[in-house]
Amino acid sequence: MRQERPYKSPGIKEMTMEVKLIGISLPVEMDNEGINVRDYNSDALLAEAGRTCYQSFDKASPENDRRLVAHMGAIGHYSVLEHVVPVFRIRGGSRAFTHQLVRHRHTGYSQESQRYCDEGNFGYIIPPSIKEAGLEKKFVAIMEQCQQNYLELQKKLKSALDEGRIPKHRKVNEDARFVIPNAVQSEIVISPNFAELRHMFKKRLTTHAQWEIHECFRQILLIVTQFSSAFDDINSWYEEHGNLNDFRDKG
Repeated sequence: MRQERPYKSPGIKEMTMEVKLIGISLPVEMDNEGINVRDYNSDALLAEAGRTCYQSFDKASPENDRRLVAHMGAIGHYSVLEHVVPVFRIRGGSRAFTHQLVRHRHTGYSQESQRYCDEGNFGYIIPPSIKEAGLEKKFVAIMEQCQQNYLELQKKLKSALDEGRIPKHRKVNEDARFVIPNAVQSEIVISPNFAELRHMFKKRLTTHAQWEIHECFRQILLIVTQFSSAFDDINSWYEEHGNLNDFRDKG
């Protein structure tokens, strides 16, 4: 079930990481009648690109394509992997998490704007250590105080705007957001190509990564392995070891 933001309900609420695939590059054929998807597995598209390098089109088959794509991923033939771009919507991640995420390059980002959106009823993320230390009630109280500070500042800025005490071009939410904590949920859509996604996995599926971004890429790995063999080696290592520390050193 989709996890909703508390826009239209009073108060604030805890949220958890949720990743959803909303788009993917697939092989197509175009004729006089339009464009048709040739295969709903991205391996077919990656294999066609890879076979251009090796001129091995005569060997094309679903099983051979799967083996070729897995091989190209394992040996680092990443230029081929750049041809497939999945698009993910990430909900339930904190602003602290997205600040880490957007440091990755070769990726498209579309993020919720705190300048334009009303954050009066925000979702928030509670770090595991807060719950483990028995500080959850205190944390929630802090979030509630942050909400009240935001609403109070927002109201007073609107009054100042209406009364002409601040310039008309000012955006109230833009400045009221300065009292919002890093814990506030910040929805984002990302589109990394498969080559960049392998790099992200090696950096973020480790015990060194922050717990939130680790969970994000754990969910992404579960999704992409359903329609491509380009991450078979990473998936196998992660299933066996629970992290990619050793793999990162080899990769």
